[in-house]
Amino acid sequence: MAKKAKQTKLNDKLSLENINVGDKILDLHNEEIEITEDLIEQMRKYEQESKKSSIWRGKVTGSFLYFKWIEEHPEEKVEKVIEESLDESIEEQVVDEENELLDCIEDYKMEYNVKSVNVKSQKFKQFFYKWKQEN
Repeated sequence: MAKKAKQTKLNDKLSLENINVGDKILDLHNEEIEITEDLIEQMRKYEQESKKSSIWRGKVTGSFLYFKWIEEHPEEKVEKVIEESLDESIEEQVVDEENELLDCIEDYKMEYNVKSVNVKSQKFKQFFYKWKQEN
């Protein structure tokens, strides 16, 4: 009897090949999703791009739902890309400022023939201000 139960479970395994338009599948939150032609097409596209299944254990996967949401809200993806590019530009700006400060410290060492520099000293700050205006 246990073998029959296992066989019916295997036969009932959901995939893109055995779902039909009009069927209803649960998602991760146990909410019913009605299968449409567009949804099947999105599932095929997701499976081709990610090489992952859009249905797992009889439910729609969360990664597919995220993919579907991004497809339906492309403006959100653009905002995310803009945020990432802003973060990268800020990071580049910080690196540039660090490199600029390091260059100035080296020039200060050469100018005053010292081994270490106190960047908080008034003398260095004035030197840095003049150095920055020259460069």
